[in-house]
Amino acid sequence: MARKPRRLGEHTWLVPGSPNTIIVNLGDRVAVIDPGIGADRDKTITEALGSLGLSLTDIVLTHGHTDHLAAAPGLLSSDTRVRAHRLCLALVESVKARFNVVYGGVISEALAAMPPVALRVTNTFGWSEEVLPGIRSLDLHGHTHGHSGIVIEDDQVVAAGDAVLGERVLARFGIPFAADLREWRESLARLRELAEAGYRIVPGHGPVAEAKRAVAMIDANIQAVKRVKEYVLGAIREHGPLTLDKLAYLATRDLSAAEPNPRQLLLNRTALVSVIAWLEEEDLVEPLATENGVAWRARQA
Repeated sequence: MARKPRRLGEHTWLVPGSPNTIIVNLGDRVAVIDPGIGADRDKTITEALGSLGLSLTDIVLTHGHTDHLAAAPGLLSSDTRVRAHRLCLALVESVKARFNVVYGGVISEALAAMPPVALRVTNTFGWSEEVLPGIRSLDLHGHTHGHSGIVIEDDQVVAAGDAVLGERVLARFGIPFAADLREWRESLARLRELAEAGYRIVPGHGPVAEAKRAVAMIDANIQAVKRVKEYVLGAIREHGPLTLDKLAYLATRDLSAAEPNPRQLLLNRTALVSVIAWLEEEDLVEPLATENGVAWRARQA
């Protein structure tokens, strides 16, 4: 007999995983938020729904990365609605668009190391809009440009997706992946307000947290962005001019517990592009054309 998922509120349940999945019973609609990835993940979710006596009507995505949507095809029926923020539409529906945003260009499926899953979105939403009766979207962009928190108001639960990471995940990877780390930090401040107001925060990767524990988790993420930014500027001042590829290698080696393999370097390079743009806008670095490509050096005071 399938084990029932963990109850988070009157209408809300957690199916643990990496990423976590949330089931919401809205009466005439039953939503699964971020189905996730992995062998038999669709079966696990189907069994969880069955244990609750629920039938799926809607899949809601916090964003369009493969690890959050790969299990969805095994859950779909002809009348299942797939809902995502309009700015994540291309990421959900096109593997090549996803590769371009995540890796900075089209790469092989072998290097991406993710199944090439794409979904057709039936319904889009914007921020601060009702996604379904009883749940609304929250602007948490940065990880992707359309990343959304999904707020279950009656239960005061936020499906935060990858807008916040558990501390162990932060320690392993060192450099939080985001299309724009500055915007990611700003979204963390919005999420912190809800944590302080008593909302339970469900990260995509990491343990569910509430009250002081949720605030501490969010603060750890804010500090991680600060650490990356300071590292990049310090490395350029010490070793510059540096290309983004060189910066990605140095930062991965020095900030991460993960091995600096090709896929990880590509991911970290994408995040560091946004840090360089941030520093350039603050007049702290400037680009230089070199035989190795564009390099970055510190501006003279």
